[in-house]
Amino acid sequence: MSRRLRLAVAPVLAAMFVTSCAPPAELRFDTLDSADAPTALSEQPAPSTEDAPLTPVEANATDIDTTSEQLEQAFATLISGWSTCFHEPTRCDMARITAPKSPERVRLADSLAFYTAEQLSTRPSEGKLEWGIESLTIPSADRVRILACEYDTRIFFDTSMSDTELGDIIFDATVWTRRVEWTLAKTDTTWKLWSRRIDRRSPAVRFCTP
Repeated sequence: MSRRLRLAVAPVLAAMFVTSCAPPAELRFDTLDSADAPTALSEQPAPSTEDAPLTPVEANATDIDTTSEQLEQAFATLISGWSTCFHEPTRCDMARITAPKSPERVRLADSLAFYTAEQLSTRPSEGKLEWGIESLTIPSADRVRILACEYDTRIFFDTSMSDTELGDIIFDATVWTRRVEWTLAKTDTTWKLWSRRIDRRSPAVRFCTP
């Protein structure tokens, strides 16, 4: 994006942000502050899956009862690391949070490469990701599927003009509600992200609650 174009769009983006980001009604979710918590922009689901129904796999109830708390904690840790990647895209440790040869490692690498090239990032103090687990199923000993509802108010900044009088520019302040199916994979004794599939998302309608 050229300097002249950035200067032209900055006032428009700022005006859109002021008029479109009134605080929503309180939603009770597990909360990940931005310091722990990508992306309105990182949302790049395949069009064919946008409204596809989810088909959770039934799991043994005893297995879920004895492992659900540990799995939920593992999921929270992974989402924290995943979202923190977008504060500093060049410093993300993808091997720590994504399974080897997983679809999510490939997708995340592509997203971070794009943000790095465009000089886009989030800030720990600007917005947050709230989420709640709607279901947790265990289709096999090394896979877990988590259906989560997410409410995302994080802001993406264009930092390409940080050293000018304009400073960082708000690039995207879209507030998203999403229903996402995450798959976790066990690598040795550690759970890591395997895949991410958006079942539904909306910038206007808060259609799910935990």
